[in-house]
Amino acid sequence: MQKRIASLQRFILYGSIDKEIYDEARKETDVTNLRTVKRISVLGMLMFFLNGLFSINMYGNNLGFVLDMFFAGTVGIIVFIALGIPETRAKSALKLVYTFSALFLFGLLLVDGVVNTTVPSVCFIGCLIIFVVVFTDVPWHLFIISGCSSVLLIIFSASCKPMSIFLIDLMDVILFNLISLYLCPYMMQIKFADILTRRKIENERDMDALTQLYHKDVVRHTVNETLALSAFHDCALMFLDVDNFKHFNDTFGHAAGDAILKYIADSIRQGCPDIATVGRYGGDEFIAFIPEIDDVQQVRDIAQRILDLVTDRERCLRITDVPDCPSLSIGIAIYPKAGHSYNELVQAADKILYEVKNHGKNNYMVYGDTGITMIKRNKYGYYTS
Repeated sequence: MQKRIASLQRFILYGSIDKEIYDEARKETDVTNLRTVKRISVLGMLMFFLNGLFSINMYGNNLGFVLDMFFAGTVGIIVFIALGIPETRAKSALKLVYTFSALFLFGLLLVDGVVNTTVPSVCFIGCLIIFVVVFTDVPWHLFIISGCSSVLLIIFSASCKPMSIFLIDLMDVILFNLISLYLCPYMMQIKFADILTRRKIENERDMDALTQLYHKDVVRHTVNETLALSAFHDCALMFLDVDNFKHFNDTFGHAAGDAILKYIADSIRQGCPDIATVGRYGGDEFIAFIPEIDDVQQVRDIAQRILDLVTDRERCLRITDVPDCPSLSIGIAIYPKAGHSYNELVQAADKILYEVKNHGKNNYMVYGDTGITMIKRNKYGYYTS
């Protein structure tokens, strides 16, 4: 019995979805809700307007009431569509969405419960179902909202409508709540399954299977998008190449070579800040883009950290089980000094990378605005130019 109760609780609260997966995917539902509501609002406002048109047949040519309905619909469309709330600010914008939705439902409740005293509250129940389908990521909230709305509807119907109409509204409310008790978590399952499926497809498309880094096309797209908005701060692009990688494949086999590549990828990921986009350019070449830097020294520190992680023999042996420790050569291009586009930055970083190769490898160099600046590091980590 206790297991059944716990299972029912998981179904109602999380749609039987694992809580960790639910919490992670929940971040995406704010954008999904906003996008959906902006479209659903047109349908909702249309129902509001049709309710006014329907009243013409019931009460005669009440043009003022119809115009009021049309005005309410126009306001909703302006708020949700014409203003074009950016999806990047979905979490804060949803407060406006939820507030206006609540006011809209309350207004429709008054119309169906008080104004149309001789017809059932079909429009209200219809809109309530629409919002149940839309806001399926918080079903317990929906139970509260729909329950309170149902109670208010019954109160209005009992005080303003004939007994025959009141009984129809009561039956509709009971059926709606029974359906929503199952519909909310079930629709949430569908919604989250769609999010997780889409995320899996995007990961398979965007991520390198071996290293779990982005493909270079993803990095290129990120760089181009960032540079279009980077007029007031510098960015850095790092081109990284494994030194003597053929040695690992020839000496220890391709399995060891793959282990080295995964080790290198993990080291670059750890050495770069969280805001960086790290990808595999191809073969034993990698690329990392840092969208905002304070100064060149910050990039030098990042390159130093990556080199230290890669050349840590104990860590390498523990992770790869390969006795020889790899090393990296890194070419760094700073925007806007080294270039103003992705292609220019890649060319500059690639050019300076070969200078590192010609000066002994296992190092990095920064491409400067007037030429090449060599940054040498000794075993104590000090820099000399």
